[in-house]
Amino acid sequence: MRTESEAAPSARRRATRERLLDAAAEVFAGEGLQGASVEAICARAGFTRGAFYSNFESKEGLFVELLQREFERRARDLEEKALELEPLLRGRAPRIDPPEAARYVAEFFAPASEATGWFVLETEFLLLAMRDPTIAPDHHQFMERFYDDIAGVVERVIAAAGRRFVLPVAHAVPVLGEVYQRALRISALAGADAPGGLDELGDRIAELLFVITETAGPGGSPEPAGSPGPFGD
Repeated sequence: MRTESEAAPSARRRATRERLLDAAAEVFAGEGLQGASVEAICARAGFTRGAFYSNFESKEGLFVELLQREFERRARDLEEKALELEPLLRGRAPRIDPPEAARYVAEFFAPASEATGWFVLETEFLLLAMRDPTIAPDHHQFMERFYDDIAGVVERVIAAAGRRFVLPVAHAVPVLGEVYQRALRISALAGADAPGGLDELGDRIAELLFVITETAGPGGSPEPAGSPGPFGD
């Protein structure tokens, strides 16, 4: 059994890593991925370069861990929203009209206030990784894990609305993710109120969901043809 003195260095190390990650998030937000320096991150965190390199191999390696932390936060956020929305959706069955569905979708997929900033950083990182694949050899697998993490949550919300996907949920979630990413890209370039931007995200995803889901009968089976659905189809 480890003593408190043996566990303390590990706790201190975790605290140091968290402070460096927090500081890096602030520096990256202000200066961009390429513009940020290790020195600036260390100065913001109050540590030396030695502390940085004893925890991270590189600035890019730190960013990968920071990105993973951010995606874990997003997954938790979706889980919390799902727990709030599921009883509301069940209570509105058997019929939810498209405008109401769009409001629920917008609430569920609503990004955090700093989402466009994160999108810019992720895009910058991907450009670096495409030029030098050694920077993020597992980035694709990382994104696949994120989609796997949220697939069950999305499927539960759809089921609570009385619908089911007509294609495997593992295929549906990346499609929804692309709509989300497109809205972020437009918002980063032209503002959230631009056509196709975040202000229209609920409507766009709701439209897509009507296409890739169908009314579910008892036990989640497809509803017989001609039966009215919870989304008014």
